[in-house]
Order: sequence, then C-alpha cells, then structure tokens
Amino acid sequence: MDFGVVLPNLGGTADPGALLHLARRVEQLGYNSLWVSDHVVLPVRVESRYPYSAAGTLGLQPEEDLLEPFTTLTFLAGATQRVRLGISVQVLPYRHPVLNAKMVATLDVLSGGRFIFGVGVGWMKEEFDALGADYNNRGPVTDEHLKIYKALCSQEELSYQGVHYQVEGIKFFPKPIQMPHPPIWVGGNSRRALLRAATLGDGWHGVRLRPIELGELRNRLMRLRDENSLPWEGFDVSLRTSMVITDVPAPEGRTPMTGTAQQVLDDVAQYEGSGVDHMVLGPRARNLGETQLAVERFADEVMARL
Repeated sequence: MDFGVVLPNLGGTADPGALLHLARRVEQLGYNSLWVSDHVVLPVRVESRYPYSAAGTLGLQPEEDLLEPFTTLTFLAGATQRVRLGISVQVLPYRHPVLNAKMVATLDVLSGGRFIFGVGVGWMKEEFDALGADYNNRGPVTDEHLKIYKALCSQEELSYQGVHYQVEGIKFFPKPIQMPHPPIWVGGNSRRALLRAATLGDGWHGVRLRPIELGELRNRLMRLRDENSLPWEGFDVSLRTSMVITDVPAPEGRTPMTGTAQQVLDDVAQYEGSGVDHMVLGPRARNLGETQLAVERFADEVMARL
C-alpha cells in the first residue's frame, strides 16, 4: 500500500512557508504522495450539508485562507523531486474544461509527470452560485468535462459537441508527460460517483469509510468495470481518511486510523485486506507542529513496521 498526506492549504495553517517545509518533510519521510483540497470561496451562510461528517458541516470559516490547489501544487512541485502531487478533489464544474486541462497538463509537465487528478462534482450549492456554476447539472457537466480532458490530452485536434460544452478545431500543447493523461481518481462514495469512477476514471477516491464499507464499494466497482468491459488491473482504489496516533489506546468503537500505533497498524492491515492501494492521510492537527509530528509518528511507528 502507498501512503500520502493531505497538506493544509485551507484554513488557519495555510501558510506558504509551512506548506513548503511540510512538503519537503513528507518526501523525506518516504511518503508516496502529497495532496491539497479545493474550495474557491466560502459563503457567509451555508445551508448545504457536507456529506462526509456527522454534523454536516465543513469546519472552515469564511474568513479563513483558501489557497488555490493548482497554484499551490505548482509551488510545491518546484521544492520536491519524487513525491506525487494530487488534488483531493477538484470540483470540476467550477471551471471550464479547456482551461482546466491546460492547468493539468502544465502541472504535469512542470512536475516531471507526478500529478494525480482527483476530481469530484462538488456539494456546496452556495459556492456554485458564487461562481456562476451549474449546480443542478453538476454530474453531467463533470462527465463532459472529463471526456474533453481526455480528448485534449490524446488527440491531435479536438472536436467535441456535447450538451453543456462545444469545442471545435483547437490543438492542445504541450501534452502532459503521463500518457494518455495524468490518472483520474474520481472522488465520492455515492452510487453515481462509483459509476463515474468505473466508467470514466483510472481510480476511485473514497472518503472516510470503514474497511468493511470500503470492501463492499470496491466489489461494486469491480462489477461495474466488468459490466462495461473495462479491465480491473491498473484501476486504483484510494481512501482519504483522518489519522491521529496517541500514546493511550483509543476505546472500542473508535474511528479507524485513530489510536496507538498498534491500533493504527491493525487498521492499515484491514484496509489492505479490503483492497486499498493508496491511503491519503489527513492528520488531525491544530497547527504545523502537530501536523509534522503526526506524519513523523506514522512514518516511524507504522510505515516502518509494514
């Protein structure tokens, strides 16, 4: 199993120097990837429910810093050499597909072919409204976005006529280093997200699932790939999850990937048995020091024992 770390490009610790330091430390410790998240603005009043927390809230305030993911990853690409760079996940309907494909290809070229394209449809209607984006059709818009992205990366001259986008008679250079394109990992746990991952993606990026839940969704993905005559080999299963290592054992019923190093090590084994190829860790931390300590402890006390 490969391991990555989510860097805090959103919120109170979104500081350039801190991100640079942490990215270099993540690479030194032997992690396989580093990730950033995507929000453009946070409206003052949000009624949309965040789907990945019991409270239904994101946990960020409108006045907190939100560093744009492509700009942030390009900044970090120049300070690293080996570690892969991903977005967990970019909300595709916020941006035009041709411009977005240009940013993907540019980042892949500048990083030497290290980009992983994590994508999603989004959930916050108020942010869609602020950007003039189509919330109600975000699923079909995302599907067309991905088809245009693939075509731009692989075709000599693009001609695409869809319901939401029409692109005619353009050439697209430079092509990305990774061919036919940087891998697409579709985020989300819903039925439609799984179908999109299986049919348009090169991988799936699940969020905060227990091992048994993840195993069930992985089996569904395998069936969907088979039904669409697509190979399972080479399709990546990834999971974004929180992580904290404690000195005292966490009680029964704890959240996976929280507790002592041994408890977390046991969780990793269960996730591996459920079919996870790449685990993306979001350290529970209040500041840079706690974040760095968390990734160091995981590397020293868990990764070193695998």
